[in-house]
Amino acid sequence: MRYLGVDISREFLRESTRCLADDYPWLEVHAIHADFCQRVALPPGVPCERPVAFFPGSSIGNFAPWEAQDFLRGLHGLLPAGGGLLVGVDLIKDARILDAAYNDAAGLTAAFNRNLLLRMRDEFEGDLDPQRFMHRAFYNAAESRVEMHLVSADEQRISVAGEQFHFSSGETLHTENSYKYSVAGFQTLAAHAAWTDRDALFSLHYLERA
Repeated sequence: MRYLGVDISREFLRESTRCLADDYPWLEVHAIHADFCQRVALPPGVPCERPVAFFPGSSIGNFAPWEAQDFLRGLHGLLPAGGGLLVGVDLIKDARILDAAYNDAAGLTAAFNRNLLLRMRDEFEGDLDPQRFMHRAFYNAAESRVEMHLVSADEQRISVAGEQFHFSSGETLHTENSYKYSVAGFQTLAAHAAWTDRDALFSLHYLERA
């Protein structure tokens, strides 16, 4: 049996595939350092007769619906007939549950959101103060997505990679979307069978290429 990991982070990819190989010595482990948002070419000898791609978590929700369709079409072209895709999809749920998850008391999501500012400062010669931006996340029911923003606490001007940007007090930097689906909605987007957890908070879909 073979496993092929694909990720844009080289260090994460190395560590995760190394751990997997150590935990399952009978498993033949391969890795491709690549952006899975782009079309990925499999190396010779890796594909098996009926490969199954696994896209865990709910990362498919970070794509806009048309981007998710393009991503699924790319996998369809990559897999041979009989191959499959197991994909996790976050479901539409009570807005209070989403609010608690994306505005957690420990501030983990806020720190994740502000990390964008830290990377802008450290990797792109940014002149900015991350503490002058506040985390905001809310469910946009009309778009069926959670939106994450960084809100300027006051009027300010920042510099990133030599470019100047002015922010008014309360102006936001829209950093991320996380789309939520119903089972029927994702089946419309993708197709075929799906499974949900007991509380109908999450779903798994298995798509098979004909």
